[in-house]
Amino acid sequence: MFSKLQRSILLLTLLLGTSSALAAPRTVFVQLFEWPWREVARECELYLGPSGFSAVQVSPPHEHVAYNGAWWERYQVVSYKLESRGGSEAEFANMVQRCNAAGVDVYADAVLNHMAGFPQGVGFAGSTFTQRNYPGIYSPNDFHSCGRNGNDNIVNYRDLYELQYCQLVGLADLATESPYVQQKMADYMNHMLDLGVAGFRLDAAKHMPSKDLIQITRRLKRSAYIFQEIIHDNYGPVTYNEYFPAGDVTAYEYPFILGSSIKNGQLGNLINIARGMPDSNHSIVFVTNHDLERTGDSNILRYTGDDHYVYRLAQIFMLAFPYGYPQVYSGYNFNSYDQGPPLGTDLRTLGILTQNNACVSPWTCEHRLPEVAAMVNFRNQTDKAFYVSNWNTDNSTFVSFSRGGLGFVALNFSSNPITRELQTGLPAGSYCNLTGPSYRRQTRKCTDMKYDVNSNGAITVTLPPYSSLVLLNRDQTKRTK
Repeated sequence: MFSKLQRSILLLTLLLGTSSALAAPRTVFVQLFEWPWREVARECELYLGPSGFSAVQVSPPHEHVAYNGAWWERYQVVSYKLESRGGSEAEFANMVQRCNAAGVDVYADAVLNHMAGFPQGVGFAGSTFTQRNYPGIYSPNDFHSCGRNGNDNIVNYRDLYELQYCQLVGLADLATESPYVQQKMADYMNHMLDLGVAGFRLDAAKHMPSKDLIQITRRLKRSAYIFQEIIHDNYGPVTYNEYFPAGDVTAYEYPFILGSSIKNGQLGNLINIARGMPDSNHSIVFVTNHDLERTGDSNILRYTGDDHYVYRLAQIFMLAFPYGYPQVYSGYNFNSYDQGPPLGTDLRTLGILTQNNACVSPWTCEHRLPEVAAMVNFRNQTDKAFYVSNWNTDNSTFVSFSRGGLGFVALNFSSNPITRELQTGLPAGSYCNLTGPSYRRQTRKCTDMKYDVNSNGAITVTLPPYSSLVLLNRDQTKRTK
């Protein structure tokens, strides 16, 4: 099953003539949180393109406040200049060009709901501002003043008027219903489209009326992939569906259901993980992101600490299970909620990759885990069988399923080995484990084929603790008996 985005990516890569494009569409993107533009460009060329990623989401490129280097400074807008601690406009344009040449689209994180939350200041590129006056862009009449709660801030997030016309944590709330404001936002996005950006994440989308976002996106000069941050709950005043005309949405319940099912030994729930969420063609799914990894919610899995092993298995599940457009996250280790990335004396983000292209601390580079690249390949190759068959689970620590006759996945979330005879749905033959040590990302081939599927499509296997078995019906990873 191809979404509009996947078809366009496949067409683009076919036109470019890349050999990998002839094999499969690209169906997974990555968020490189706080990566500077020069490093994103290198990563597109060295890793993301060759590994089959569809796109990279980059941090907001606009001019932002510059105080103590907190991560959230990137989400406080001072101007729409493409000058940030991530790099200059020239570096941004170069990054987009190089990523596109590597077959990787660029999605920019676009902050439209608000400007800054400080009474006054100077932005990263030297622009001066007061909270509701941004010379050359916005004046006080371009902002909401909701008249609630004594300070215009949102208190009741289940009140639609407060949610969309009051200030989010003190951030100056733009009047997105204004044609003038809409055009300023569209001009900003159109400039990035001119530079080759392929799409946008719309930050804090539920804090803007859906009708306003529809009007803003209609002002774009060409088609772009849009997905909107909708932090949804069953009691909130907005619905996913009302935002579909503007673009796709983040399926925000997904990481909570995934994490709680794993942590509470309720893997049987995962067959219905999409129940009550947006349809697959409109959904962005993820295990975590820059906001969630900073929450104290026990249901959210974390790459570091006690969750490490099950986090890696959760990534495999997400990339194997046919629901949504998966986003892989990659960030940095931090010791406090506000902590931003390492900065130089010029307040620009320091480098991430060594001359040998290794990641330096505190960057996690979790998108480079061997199983992630393997599963990107798996999802790309099984796209034509976008359904589950042969679902098998003990409802607590083990689950397996097939992607038609194209692929098979088994996951052991237990601290004990598990032995099972499993129906794979695959043709008879010898296969390799894509998440095992013999799989090579660069060639997408294996050095051994030690997993035998019999003539009935069954396999008997012992899975070590916290391990996975992933089989793919491809010549490079299978030998016919």
